[in-house]
Amino acid sequence: MSASSAVIAGSFLHRPDDKRDHTAEPLMTIDQVYQITEQYYIGPKQERPPANEAEGTIWEVTDANQIGGTQRTLSDGERWVTLNIEPDALNSSIRPGEYYLTPNDGIEGIQRVIDRTGGNVVIRLAPGTYAGSELTLAHGVMLQGSGYNATKIKLKDGANTDLITTPDPPKRNVMACTLQNITFDGNKKNNSAGNVVYGAFWNSRFINCGFHSAPEAGFWLAGSVASTDDNHFTGCQFTTNEGVGLRGGANKESHPAVGVVRVDTNWFGHNGGPAIVARGNSWKITNSKLYHNASERGASIELDRCSYATVSGCDSYLGRTDRDHITVRASKGVNSVGNQIKNNDFRGEYRSAVRCLADADEITALQVHGNTIQNSANAIGGIITRTENGGSFANCSFKDNIFTSTMAGSKINLSAGWVSVGNLNA
Repeated sequence: MSASSAVIAGSFLHRPDDKRDHTAEPLMTIDQVYQITEQYYIGPKQERPPANEAEGTIWEVTDANQIGGTQRTLSDGERWVTLNIEPDALNSSIRPGEYYLTPNDGIEGIQRVIDRTGGNVVIRLAPGTYAGSELTLAHGVMLQGSGYNATKIKLKDGANTDLITTPDPPKRNVMACTLQNITFDGNKKNNSAGNVVYGAFWNSRFINCGFHSAPEAGFWLAGSVASTDDNHFTGCQFTTNEGVGLRGGANKESHPAVGVVRVDTNWFGHNGGPAIVARGNSWKITNSKLYHNASERGASIELDRCSYATVSGCDSYLGRTDRDHITVRASKGVNSVGNQIKNNDFRGEYRSAVRCLADADEITALQVHGNTIQNSANAIGGIITRTENGGSFANCSFKDNIFTSTMAGSKINLSAGWVSVGNLNA
């Protein structure tokens, strides 16, 4: 499928009907120039009709054995005229290396473009629903929909697998991919397994997308022996997934971390597991909304063996007293170093605003500063820290936080290795 606004030239001789010689080749003495000012669409493959049945229409004939081997033809009512695009006249949003597809092409059509090009390709998707499974990305694929509520890619009924993936995540990554302006639907009502996205990415961008209704995770940013740094999520929604909204680290075979993940201005709601599980270094979770996430005795955000992470400017709401807003954990031979939890609003009913566990390892230089800790009704605790199996805390601080009301339990319950300074209404 294509879309264009271009000057296209075709050459043929115009004669009155009674003077046409239908046996001779037309004389190429008069140039006709056609201006295409609106998008034209080439849908699923089909036979081109006879010229006398398609007057005034443009058809694009593609050589399936040659990428870019396309020829545009115009029917004048009697014959097909080849149209030659003047390169300097192009004025189009579709450029070389770009493809425009419709729901009729389906996920299979998207996969064909990726496989034929080998990646480094822009694929623009018309509004509608594209159903299928295991769309496998490659380096440099930009998949761009027509809008968050306009273009949907959906796991087909009974697939019971991942909707979007990358080749062999435990061992390989894909670089510089972009997913933008698309809703991805895991269709958990008609599937018992599968993630909306499961893959190992490096330097990729996920912008204004929805990752919804997965039987498992909305987005599993897998760890890999290949680099998985510098991925950004902006303006996305992670909602109604059976498991985690956004999971970072580990894969289906082993447990490597990921690093340098930016999660800014996103929305996480009604996930059966945590909104975010961060495993690795340098996660930056900022300016996001978290609403009714976490499983029983779980947390909305888990900093699991994570270092140099920041959670800042977020609004987190819970409605159950057996859940925590944020947990920080050091365990399994991995220390937690230099994390910051700053300037967040913790609201609703919950077990604790921040819960820290040092299990046989150390949490060092954790800063919990400047947060507003509210109690809508039955919130139990503010910050709770504990050690197990010889774990410890060092140089941690709970500073300049504001409690807005009383709590059912302890507002501040700190282990050795912590200081508490300047907290209001504590």
